[in-house]
Amino acid sequence: MEGIGKILLEAFGDTAKILPFLFIVYYLIELFEFKCAKKIQNNRLLKGNMSPIFGAVVGCVPQCGFSVVSADLFTKRVISVGALVAVFIATSDEALPLMISNPKSIKWLLLLLGIKILFAILVGFIAIGLYKLIFKKQKAYIHEDVHNHANEASHSEEKENVVAEAQSKEIDEHESELAHGGCCHHHVETKSFDWLHPLLHCLKIALFVLIINIVFGLIIGWVGEDNLAEFLTKSIYVQPLLACLIGLIPNCASSVVLTELFLLKGGITFGALLTGLCVNAGLGIIVLLKQNKNIKENVFILAMLIIPSLLLGYALNFI
Repeated sequence: MEGIGKILLEAFGDTAKILPFLFIVYYLIELFEFKCAKKIQNNRLLKGNMSPIFGAVVGCVPQCGFSVVSADLFTKRVISVGALVAVFIATSDEALPLMISNPKSIKWLLLLLGIKILFAILVGFIAIGLYKLIFKKQKAYIHEDVHNHANEASHSEEKENVVAEAQSKEIDEHESELAHGGCCHHHVETKSFDWLHPLLHCLKIALFVLIINIVFGLIIGWVGEDNLAEFLTKSIYVQPLLACLIGLIPNCASSVVLTELFLLKGGITFGALLTGLCVNAGLGIIVLLKQNKNIKENVFILAMLIIPSLLLGYALNFI
């Protein structure tokens, strides 16, 4: 009973720490939408080809709230897929504070930051290119298929309906709503600023974060950190893979375990640490899966996190 109480206390504490950050960010987003609802779609810093640089710089800040907000922004198409992937890879959750608190690890901290930022930018650029290639082809196939149906239609009215359907499929649902609908699809083109909505949205996300923290806190408490450490340190050849699986756990405990294993117990290699921290996007992944209904996009983003991170970890292990 005492253990459950401690888990609940830690879950509430972790959630409370990001609550002010979430409110400030969502307030600024609301204000930005209110002032620039029509211009936000064309912001090249957030959506352009150079957006992974912006994402990597923002993501390296030791604050898990950035990954949550970035996932939310991507579902509304405010930022590009490259920026989102860069934020996910660059973020390190609790690893940076732990390394900063240990003077002997400063060299590892600088090396970790440098590699993660450059790697995040590189993978972000690749993600943008592959996303355009894969999803534009899908749109082209949809357009061609519906166009064939239109040619086969016997009545002019049916042709018009089919062509209209094709055009609607080519327009991204989120982008078409963004100029008129803001966060949570509310109407932003009003004469007065909605002060209540950022708070409500912040509390909604925070509640979701709290539930996830409790669930994964219970899981980690049941498995045990010592058992997790022993499991990770068995073999150098599977360390990056195991670290990847641990890093995907959307809880700050995963980054803490990985960092402590590397710094204090010497249980994992630097390559395994990098793999685990590159996929450790915190609760951003959960928010993405919850709010983005496009399953193929979610699979693509997860693949862009996992595959390059594993390749990097194994490459560093054998250098």
